[in-house]
Amino acid sequence: MMKHLFVRCSALLLGVLMFALPAWGEETIPSETSPQVMETMVVTSGRIKEKKENLTTNITIYTQEDIQQASVQDLSDVLAKEGFMIREYPNSTISVSIRGLRTDTHGNDLASNVLILINGRRAGTGNLAKIAMDNVERIELIRGPGSVQYGASAMGGVVNVITKQGDGKPSFFVESNLGSWNYKDASAGFSGQFKDFDISATLSKSSQDDYDTADGARYYNTGYDSKERVSFNAGWTFAPDNRVGFTYSGYEGEKIGKPNYLSKNDLDDYIDHSLKSVDLVYDGQTSDGFLLWNLRYFKGKDEYETFDPSTSSEHDYYRDTDHQGAQAQLTAKWDFAHVTAGIDWTDYAISNTKTIAGKENTYENPAAFLLVKTNLMDDKLILSAGGRYDKYEVESDDGKSKDDTNWSSSVGAVYKFTSDLSVRANYAEAFRMPTANELFMYNDYSAWGMGIWSGNPDLNPEKSKTYEIGLDYNKGSLTSGITYFHTDFDDKIGYAYDAVANVTRYENIKGATISGIEANLQWDMGSLFGWSYELVPYASFTALTEIKNEETGKDLQYTPEWTAAYGLRFANGEQGFSSRLNFSYIGEQDITDYEKTGAKTLDRYTVADLVISKRLFSFEKYGAVSIKAEITNLFNESYAAVQGYTMPGRTFYAGLRYAF
Repeated sequence: MMKHLFVRCSALLLGVLMFALPAWGEETIPSETSPQVMETMVVTSGRIKEKKENLTTNITIYTQEDIQQASVQDLSDVLAKEGFMIREYPNSTISVSIRGLRTDTHGNDLASNVLILINGRRAGTGNLAKIAMDNVERIELIRGPGSVQYGASAMGGVVNVITKQGDGKPSFFVESNLGSWNYKDASAGFSGQFKDFDISATLSKSSQDDYDTADGARYYNTGYDSKERVSFNAGWTFAPDNRVGFTYSGYEGEKIGKPNYLSKNDLDDYIDHSLKSVDLVYDGQTSDGFLLWNLRYFKGKDEYETFDPSTSSEHDYYRDTDHQGAQAQLTAKWDFAHVTAGIDWTDYAISNTKTIAGKENTYENPAAFLLVKTNLMDDKLILSAGGRYDKYEVESDDGKSKDDTNWSSSVGAVYKFTSDLSVRANYAEAFRMPTANELFMYNDYSAWGMGIWSGNPDLNPEKSKTYEIGLDYNKGSLTSGITYFHTDFDDKIGYAYDAVANVTRYENIKGATISGIEANLQWDMGSLFGWSYELVPYASFTALTEIKNEETGKDLQYTPEWTAAYGLRFANGEQGFSSRLNFSYIGEQDITDYEKTGAKTLDRYTVADLVISKRLFSFEKYGAVSIKAEITNLFNESYAAVQGYTMPGRTFYAGLRYAF
């Protein structure tokens, strides 16, 4: 079935390309009636604003419109609808997988292989449930390594969540949503510009009861008392293109159910967790735009607590992570080349139930980087190169420490056959350093039947090398691309049992080989045929052709060979109407049977979502009222994103929004 699906998707993509391609080398001149598409600009790949068509890596952008089209609360809601594999323990800990590598949700982002950013700096967590979407302008996602730009953990990909800045005439909104399982959500926001000052802010709160599965079973303890989200972004532009900004992001979840497997449903355990951070930023440039600079300091705290009311009113486990950092970079822009140089500094302090009272595990990481991009042959050929030097020191709560260094490099090229057709290639290295637990822990888990676990101070960092080549064709209302990638993942940090010492010890083991194909296609048929409305069929998929664990010779666990998203968008701006029917497919994956059911795999599943919004009233001077309705899991699919944790059945949402 998967082979047939691969053939169909590839044939569709190639067929569209062959139908739409002009002769190579033949430049097309747009007519007065042909649709004019604005150039897409991105900031994540090179840490400065640049054209997407000049990037050597595969990058995906999700706009504010994409986010607002559905009832999303956190980052996982967006990425799940785009076909990425999401592993979700209901409402509390959620990870995403990109190219067979994923974020870590059971600690900070130091243990992740995919890096989450907020406005270009480390978010401090790998848990997508804590990354709110209320005040987001767009999301930029690098598929593949980003260690040269951002350091450790960016092996499989980088997800950059970019918040809004106030702009133009002041405006505000209030919105309320209700849904199945007694879901309630209320939010409000304000945005605008007052001479040299800008501000954008949102505040929201939601709650939900326990849900039913598609099979009609009540899954107790899957609700939550509250999730509160605050986002604030304000700035002062004191000279042309020179802005000092302050941002605050806050998320707090209280009494989030911790239900265990549906087959062993726990009725009262719960989680409290939060993520809060502040940033001070200065962006500036010279009057001629030749020099650009960015200075940033950030500080935040990630908290996680679990409770078992049947045994105690106090938490039975806690983990606090204080993180801070600074960034400084300078870019020089010549006509033929751009050069960006900078330094980063990151500092983490982590305490938990098992650290010595009053002591912390710490991690400090200063780094320097250089990124170069040059345009040749009248901008037909674009070459890029980069390098980054990281020095890090990890210290345990009992004073043990280890320091090491890492060098990461990248090179890439884009060649434009025409203004519509280009080919790109890229090579990049990435790494993840060992955590304090992996280096120094010594814990007795015999009470849980797991024996004694020990760290290993001789661990090397995990490393990867990724090669990719891609073809992009974008003409008018058509956007398409296909990418092949190959990753060699070495020195994976695993564990092995030492029978002589009677301990399970962290070890560097053989890594993995991961390769595959990514493709995307969307075509606005309304723009193509001059209709007054937008009609956009779209599809994207990732097919992993090799996911070999070099240690065992078997396929990697929790890594489906196929993931995909496809659907249809419709919008009529004049009528204030929009709708989207979306399908997300996750293929079968090998698992470890922690539930003890005898299962060796997690079944594939397809989830459909339908969302419709309509402007009800519009007043010239007093704003507009709109309604939104959504059905998630439209066809009541019974599925689990994690073995034993069955997801909700068909779910309904409806809401009203007033914007002025």
